[in-house]
Amino acid sequence: MKHSNVTFIGLGQMGAALVPPFIDAGLQVTVWNRSIAKAEPLVALGAVAQASFVKALKASELIIVCLSDYASTNDLFLQDDIAPLLKGKTLVQFTTGDARQALAGAQWAAEIGLDYLDGAIMDYPTKVGTAECMLLVSGPKAVWDSCDQEMMLLGGRMTYVGENPGSSNVLDGTLLTMYYGNTFALMQSAAMLQAEHLDINDFATALQAFKPVIESAWKRTIDAIDRQDYSGNEASIHVHSLGVQSLVDRAKNMGIEHSLLKLFSGYVDQAVSKGHEADELPAAYEGFRPS
Repeated sequence: MKHSNVTFIGLGQMGAALVPPFIDAGLQVTVWNRSIAKAEPLVALGAVAQASFVKALKASELIIVCLSDYASTNDLFLQDDIAPLLKGKTLVQFTTGDARQALAGAQWAAEIGLDYLDGAIMDYPTKVGTAECMLLVSGPKAVWDSCDQEMMLLGGRMTYVGENPGSSNVLDGTLLTMYYGNTFALMQSAAMLQAEHLDINDFATALQAFKPVIESAWKRTIDAIDRQDYSGNEASIHVHSLGVQSLVDRAKNMGIEHSLLKLFSGYVDQAVSKGHEADELPAAYEGFRPS
């Protein structure tokens, strides 16, 4: 390890989950939280709790922050007496925010001589520290190289995603959009099954067989958007429009909620109205494209 000590700021459910892997690895760990009682389970594992925010910062050269939002981070760190304490240290920010907030954090860090990485945790607290846990980190490569071994303690799929400090936040948003989209679609499917008194476990079996079709569609869509070419000979927007409308009709006939399916239908119809009737489904991206 390139650092022998680390300080954690913020001990909510996720922040507290970040700590044990560092204790298990033998690092000297200091923790701080506004409510010091949240530190007690971590103290029992071997961490040192500091009631003083200043002393917590002084304790380590590597500081990991996981708070509710960037406003909370700013309230703590953007103080005249705090900046001198951070010069020459490394701060890794795992607070949820957006790219603009990450860039502002990186600019502030550069102004005070603080090495800075911004990150996102793409799994649940119970997964932190496991080989399966995915996290994203972005910022200067030299800073990443200075603490990559420590960051890998947090998950086997910790991934450095580039020099732009905002990259991890943007990718976090895109991956979560996929997560929610797929999960809500699964719930819609479950309602259709229940309405027809079918076993959801049969759906799970069929979904495994259908998975290559879904993954192929993802790949074709990414390629089409990248090339800005929606032509093809598989199935036109017109065909998809009929297919999606059929799903809406089926859900209506079952007497179940179908707003999500109507949303799909709306995007397909919008693509048709924009002149993409003969193109393939990725043409619906034109309804999402930033102006």
